[in-house]
Amino acid sequence: MQKTKVVHIVEANLGGIRQHVIDIVENLDRDKYDIYLIYSDRRADKVFFDEKAKLESCATLILCNEMQRELGFHDLSAYRTLVEHIKTIKPDIVHCHSSKAGIVGRMAAKRCGVKTIIYTPNAYAFETPDIGKLKKDVYIFAERFLSRHATSLTINVSKGEMALAKKYKLDKDEKFTLIYNGIPDIEIQSKDELKKELGLRSDIHYVGVTARCARQKDPMTFLAVAEKVVKERNDVEFLYIGDGEMMGDMEAFVEDHKLQSKVHLLGFRSDASRIVGILDIYLSTALYEGLPYSMIEAMRAGVPIIATDTVGNKELVVEGENGKMFQIGAVKDAVNLITSQFEHGEITSENVRLTFNNIFLLDNMINGLNAVYKLHEEE
Repeated sequence: MQKTKVVHIVEANLGGIRQHVIDIVENLDRDKYDIYLIYSDRRADKVFFDEKAKLESCATLILCNEMQRELGFHDLSAYRTLVEHIKTIKPDIVHCHSSKAGIVGRMAAKRCGVKTIIYTPNAYAFETPDIGKLKKDVYIFAERFLSRHATSLTINVSKGEMALAKKYKLDKDEKFTLIYNGIPDIEIQSKDELKKELGLRSDIHYVGVTARCARQKDPMTFLAVAEKVVKERNDVEFLYIGDGEMMGDMEAFVEDHKLQSKVHLLGFRSDASRIVGILDIYLSTALYEGLPYSMIEAMRAGVPIIATDTVGNKELVVEGENGKMFQIGAVKDAVNLITSQFEHGEITSENVRLTFNNIFLLDNMINGLNAVYKLHEEE
């Protein structure tokens, strides 16, 4: 049987996008698919490099560092390079991930006459709350044009993301489908074991997050919440797992407010998906999300969620069952929810795990993607 050639294109190999692409490439049926991954390593984290050898056993990897986050003349070079590779491979399907690959990748695939072009935004760029009107309009126009002229189907990772596509009339409703992110179930060590491993106190409760130190994640609100909670409770400390351009600002805040013994900035950890099990509460202060893998990993570990009521988050949090929500930037409300959870324990680990098992398993995501690929192969 002749295999279907699938080319995945991704620029940002870090965080949730990296996890999403790795899970797809490593779990698609290699008896059915001949898989290629065209990628940039300019924005790649340690996990990507750690996984690279395994990826090479699953797919043909092609480096394209002309793809970069910012707009520039390098985009023309990236487009030309992608065209050359696509012409050589002659794929049946090109699947582009996130905004930059979504722009240059879809244009290149269209130029080469690829029959099926799939796009997964993993949060639209125009969702950024503080984006200027002109820039937002440009992003919306680009998404609308490419969806209508260079996309067979867009896979949204949340209903909220799909609702945005429809709100801004990016394309006909039937050009969008929903596939939730999913991760494999694994056994998580006990909190006591993890605390011992990380050298943390066994008699302390920990609130934390796994997130980039970036504007989208609003880490300064996380720190503002931490400052107020630790003043109320001596048995609670905070962990921030991640790095990024705002790390310096965060370190300065911790030092200025004398929180060094109460707030621990752990930086990037390649084992974040495992050590998230140390938390008693997962606190997300994000301004917007696609469908955050880190929160799904916390749910897998049975960690109750307290998160901003925003796109992406609101589909992971079932109010009163696996977590609770507060408005963006509402520090006082977040503090109240955290203290209430510690005092009353309304959200149980068992209910958190139940939500994960019902919706966010890796097999569900891969089965959904297989169905999409098969449908377009038959057209």
